Amino acid sequence: MATPPPAKDQETLVKIAITSSSKSRFSVLTILAYGTAILGIALIAVSGFYLFSKSRSGSDAAEFTYSIPDDSLESHLGVGAAATTSISSIDGRDPIPLEVVAPDVTRFANLYPGDLINPKYWSEPEWAGSDPYGGPTIPPEFTPVRSTDIFSDVNPTKAATRIRIPSISVDSTVEELQVIDLGEQRSYETPDNTVGHIPQTSLPGQQGDGWFFAHLESFAAREGNIFRRLPEITELIKQDPVDVFLETTDAEYIYRVTGTSQVHQSELKLTDSDDAQITLVTCWPPRVYDQRVVVDATLIAYRPL
Repeated sequence: MATPPPAKDQETLVKIAITSSSKSRFSVLTILAYGTAILGIALIAVSGFYLFSKSRSGSDAAEFTYSIPDDSLESHLGVGAAATTSISSIDGRDPIPLEVVAPDVTRFANLYPGDLINPKYWSEPEWAGSDPYGGPTIPPEFTPVRSTDIFSDVNPTKAATRIRIPSISVDSTVEELQVIDLGEQRSYETPDNTVGHIPQTSLPGQQGDGWFFAHLESFAAREGNIFRRLPEITELIKQDPVDVFLETTDAEYIYRVTGTSQVHQSELKLTDSDDAQITLVTCWPPRVYDQRVVVDATLIAYRPL
């Protein structure tokens, strides 16, 4: 049978146990205190960043406001042909032909084929992208139309089922948004991983303005970020046309962007038009979302499916 330790040794063991317990408890409390402090600092930083972003919201409206100039709008939409002029005779005499000698550029043609490079790359041809000269053209299977034309082989009464914007890599389904009754007021549901169409607005190919909404980002609701690159269109149309393809069950329509803008959410109102147009909308800026980036486009072509 083991002999119990002397009373003095037992007292020492008790003190050691109490000390160890105190150290362990102090360590846990210290960790909790540091964790709370770090969380508090993080919340303060996030709140400060949000308040700063909100105070700056709308200050960049000019960056998202641009319209194709009126004097080049028709050519931008592919409407009409360039006017031709001729030199009339002077005093009954034909004008002396002007002979223009072209410089010898054959030695540079293979290196920098300027007739094939988009003009926006001419200053840095070695970094030229793949955008074609003159921007996107109407595919041969499509029939060019004015936005006021009446179709002879398509009756535009079908809702959109798909939208494509190749220049910003958008390819999404389209669904009709439902109206949510909130008692004293009504609101449209938010599009869930799709592009939503306001049902009271025009359908693809119809005269009037069709409105389409999608998220810039949606981390909390997880409803997608299909229009995350929509704000880029403002800069893109300054260099090349941007086309929007809307598809229904019996036809596909091409709309060409004519302008962009940014407005506060309280100032956004549905509008109509005498032409066949569409309006694309997303929230802005990130994490604040009290502004709206608006993109307007006009019908330029269609094809039956």
